[in-house]
Parts: sequence; C-alpha cells; structure tokens
Amino acid sequence: PLSDLFVYDLMEHRWTRPVNCDGIARTWHTANFLPDRHLLLCFGGEVLNEKTGRLTATDQVMVLDCEIMLWYPPTVTGQVPSGRSGHASCVMPQSNSLVVFGGVKNGKWLNSASILDTNRWKWTTMKAVGDAPPPRSYHSATAVSSDGSSEVGNRVVIFGGNDCTKCFNGVHVLEATGDGKKWVWSNPKCKGDAPSPRTGHSATLLNDGSTMLVYGGWDPNTEDENGDDLIFSDSFLLDTKTWTWRKGPKPRYEKSAKNNAANGGAGRVGHSAVLAGFYSVLAFGGRVPESEFVGDFQSLEVPL
Repeated sequence: PLSDLFVYDLMEHRWTRPVNCDGIARTWHTANFLPDRHLLLCFGGEVLNEKTGRLTATDQVMVLDCEIMLWYPPTVTGQVPSGRSGHASCVMPQSNSLVVFGGVKNGKWLNSASILDTNRWKWTTMKAVGDAPPPRSYHSATAVSSDGSSEVGNRVVIFGGNDCTKCFNGVHVLEATGDGKKWVWSNPKCKGDAPSPRTGHSATLLNDGSTMLVYGGWDPNTEDENGDDLIFSDSFLLDTKTWTWRKGPKPRYEKSAKNNAANGGAGRVGHSAVLAGFYSVLAFGGRVPESEFVGDFQSLEVPL
C-alpha cells in the first residue's frame, strides 16, 4: 500500500506534493471531504500487518486538516464498525455525518450501514427500516437531495458493486426521515438505458443535486470478446428525481503541459472522480486493460 499524498490544482493544472504529509499506508479505503471544516476523512481499507506481512482490514479513521496539511486520528466513540475494505461512504452535508455501507472483511461481504457524527466523532450502527441491498463491495454511495433541489440532502444512492459470484446494477436508496432519526431503505424501479452490472466504477453528483454520473468499472466474472478482463469505458446518467437512466458523455483525455501522464484510454476501474465544473467530471487514475495502472485524467462533459 501507498502512504503518499498529492494535491492537484484544477485551475493551474499542476500536481504538488505537500512536505511531511504522508499518511498511514492503506488501500481500498474511502476518502471524503467535509467542506465546512476543510477536513478529509479516511476510513477503513487494508493496512500491512508488520508481524505477518499480510494486509489486514482496519477500522481506523484518519483525518487530514487541509488548512495546515496535518494528519491526526480523532478519538472516536460509539458502535465502531468492523474493519473493512471496498466499502463506500459519503458525507451528508446538512448534519456533517459520514455514512458507510458494505465492504468486505476476511472474505465475508457486508451489507451493514454505520453513521459517524463528525461533530462528536461518535459512531452509530444504523437500524434502517426496509430491505437492505445484498452484501457487496466496490460499489458507490452518493448523497443526493430528495426534493430535487441543488442542495445535497438526505438520500444515499447505492449503485453497483460485487460479491464473490456476481456484480450488481440495481439502485438502492437509504433515506433519512424525521430529522435524521429514522432511516429507510427502498429499491426504486429505474427506467431507461441502465448500465450493465459493474463494480469499481465512479459515481459523481452533478451540480443540479439530482443527476448522478456513473463512469467505468469492470465485471471480474466476465471476459470481453478477446478473453481479457471486461473493463468498461462507458458512462451513464441517472436522474434521481424520475429514476431514469440515459447514456452519458464519452470520456476525453485531458492533456496538459504541466501534467504529462500518457493517455491510459477510456476504459478503467478503481479510479476516482470529482466534479470539476458545473457539468464537468474529471476522473483520475485507475487500472486499465493489461493490468496496468495509470496516472492520467479523463474528462466527461455533460451536455445541458
């Protein structure tokens, strides 16, 4: 696992590496940003056990204060979720809470949900009403609004992921009601042109607060026509007001004189993606066909 940290300036198109800012080496963790407090929250993943030399799932939370670029482990209390990797998490901005769902630990796939109150650093195991999604890992969790406003609200959309035998492409929703005291699972029936089952994709909420862009991923249980890994290069848009899928934009290699990473191609899995404009998503890195890892950017511009 790696412990290094790099910062990319979207305006300057330039990478920098802050001095003395390496964290704890880990892989398959989540990282979410709390904009009000300029904090980056990392949870879970796998770390190297120095005694055994093997990777072990961790339940540790590490926080990066982005104003002074300093890592620290907050003192957490409550019902701490078990260590896991390949889970998904998102921030609910109205309450500054981190919602964590699923993942895998010691070969066991999980479908439990936990919530971390970042004001008090207290964990709670969520007891939600309704049918939870089947256990899975490497899915996505995206916070959206329930009223169609651009303010990110009280819903978490779970998409994709895989267990030991198959991938998923259903949509599940976890919604907070009654001032966040009650959580309810639902499984909306989506219309339109849905993505094929996949895992290790990215899911990014656009600025309208209700449209979600899913890009890439793979199906580890299926091969393409050449017998190679089936890694996806397509994108899809989900309208979470009408629960309608449609095809998304084609990825475009983002070339910059200050970022000279070679074009890794559109197909990739395990990448990350951020909103880089009102309707622009920027995806970084990931694994591409031939089991190579890349450090380039792919840009997806959503037409209005």
